[in-house]
Amino acid sequence: MKIICPSRIHITLIDLNGSIGRVDGGVGIALEEPKLVLKGKEEEKIIIESDNEKIRERIYNISKKILNYIGEKGVYIKVLEDFPQHSGLGSGTQLALGVGTLISNIYNISLSPYEIAKITGRGGTSGIGIGAFSYGGFLIDGGHSFKEKKGFKPSSASSGVTPAPIIFRHDFNWDLTLIIPEGKHIFGLKEIDIFNKYCPIPLEDVRELCHLILMKLMPAIVDDNFNDFGEVINRIQHIGFKKVELSLQSSVVREIISTLQQNFYAGLSSFGPTIYALGNHKEIKSVVKEIFNKHNIKGNIIKTKANNEGHKIGE
Repeated sequence: MKIICPSRIHITLIDLNGSIGRVDGGVGIALEEPKLVLKGKEEEKIIIESDNEKIRERIYNISKKILNYIGEKGVYIKVLEDFPQHSGLGSGTQLALGVGTLISNIYNISLSPYEIAKITGRGGTSGIGIGAFSYGGFLIDGGHSFKEKKGFKPSSASSGVTPAPIIFRHDFNWDLTLIIPEGKHIFGLKEIDIFNKYCPIPLEDVRELCHLILMKLMPAIVDDNFNDFGEVINRIQHIGFKKVELSLQSSVVREIISTLQQNFYAGLSSFGPTIYALGNHKEIKSVVKEIFNKHNIKGNIIKTKANNEGHKIGE
């Protein structure tokens, strides 16, 4: 049995102020490329096949949680295709949901993505990864009750929190360019420290962000208004928690975004270093390669599009 899971870009968290009783909320897009592809079958013990030791370890730990939950002992899983971890593409959630869904299908047990997220401790901050896996497309989630979550924390420190509901979903039909440069990979304790240091975000920023999302970004998706959508993306980089995330990235990442914004639309996905851009792919690629060469750094430049279906399972 095989499962194909999308990556995702995370455009922004919405409310890290929490003064009206909810916190987090997120905006993002599921992607066709890069993707996670796994195949698996029943086995007497847990066997994970991958060239990447860290991914093998993560899949082993996820498998153990799911197998314990359903009362089984083993599974064989081979990684056929993956994408960078801790780079702003949502690898952790896709691994958890992909492995959990694969195992539950192998053993003919019905587990929803939301159940798997709770078992594996995912979705405690952003619901975009679960939405990308389940539905695909452009997504907005509604965050969490501040009474339940009781603080500003990343997903890695929010185990047991009820995953955020998807409150808006629409097909996304514009091509995207992903730029994955050498940059800072922020996760774990460092990520927790950042939330503790910079939250709560000023209420004025949250209000501007909500205004932009509700009255410009969402209508732009529905009306197929490319420029309105892009203008909001550019503005988001300078307000709220996204402003914090961008300020903590490398100077090269910040330079790429600011340079691209002169003629295109561009933003940082989650903490990065992955950048997404909208506009002519060849022209964007040329601009980025020039910056790479100037700083003598390497990176991947990928033309991609939205995954508007979510994960796929087959034999």
